[in-house]
Amino acid sequence: MFAQNIGLWVQIAALAFFTSLAVTGFMCAAGLGDASEGRSAHKGIIPTAGGVGVIAGLGVALGAFALLFPNYEFGRGFAPVMALVFAAGFLGLVDDALTLGSKLKFGLMLLICAAAVWSIGPPSNLPFLGEPIELHPSLGFIGAMLWIFVVMNAVNFMDGANGLMAMALAVANFALFGVGLIGGSPTTLLLSTLGLMVLLGFLPYNLRPKASVFAGDVGSLSLGFLFAVAVLFLIVETPDKSYHLVGPILILPLLTDVLLTLVRRVRKRENILQAHNTHMYQRLIRSGQGHLSVSGSYAFASLVCANIVVIGSAKGWLDQIHAPLMLVGASVASYWLMSRALPETKSANASNNKTSELF
Repeated sequence: MFAQNIGLWVQIAALAFFTSLAVTGFMCAAGLGDASEGRSAHKGIIPTAGGVGVIAGLGVALGAFALLFPNYEFGRGFAPVMALVFAAGFLGLVDDALTLGSKLKFGLMLLICAAAVWSIGPPSNLPFLGEPIELHPSLGFIGAMLWIFVVMNAVNFMDGANGLMAMALAVANFALFGVGLIGGSPTTLLLSTLGLMVLLGFLPYNLRPKASVFAGDVGSLSLGFLFAVAVLFLIVETPDKSYHLVGPILILPLLTDVLLTLVRRVRKRENILQAHNTHMYQRLIRSGQGHLSVSGSYAFASLVCANIVVIGSAKGWLDQIHAPLMLVGASVASYWLMSRALPETKSANASNNKTSELF
């Protein structure tokens, strides 16, 4: 269907882009934001309502798609999962406006994640050395739920340097589109296209020496959720393929920063539920590197991962465990070397509980 209606796809993609571009620009003019805190990499008021443009672009494009492609073969649970995308965005909007407690916020996020896996269905196996390992349904369900939860949190907190989150996730969505095309996953094709286009509409305001806006929780939670469920649809719709590692590899630069920073904080016996400023990208910025330089490095790493995933999907590399392990090893080594080279600084916790991220 994609090849037969490429013109309409382009129009819908353009609609998502221009809606995101226009609404994000309006939110920049509105000037809604938070005062910077001690842990922030910015000073003054930080505009955080750009995610409203992302949500608007998704909503308008999905509505147009439903009208133009009424017989499109969506994956199981597509409609409720799309409702959950907007539920994640609404949760972020409420947190941006009212400041939810961390336990309540994470509890609601877990409910949204569980509802998404229930709608899509959990993975039934994992690839290992060319032979799939059967998963008990409960293990598949918990693993998929944690996947969505971790991605939402990772994308949320990496929205702190100009262009970093948006560029890395745009590259990941573009590559995910390629894998969906190779494997034949219609739902992944749609979701990755919309994710890419709304990010491109957001980037002109965010990828600047002085960012005009950030996605905030409303944008980062919905974008993280959208990417994570697009990966789950890919796995479920291509049962004869070994695409389980596509998602983690595509956002490996973000996950490496998030998860190894978490390990580092646990080793230092810090409160992992309290907001902090010790992510690698934050430490790099404090060391004197500019926002765009740091964000460009993450984007380049994401591009390397994207090429590996697309080529590996076409050639069948991703079902061989040694290739992903080598990539993970290289990421861990890079984090360790950079961490050793940077001066040790004490974490600056937030002066209030506006954002108490797990990572």
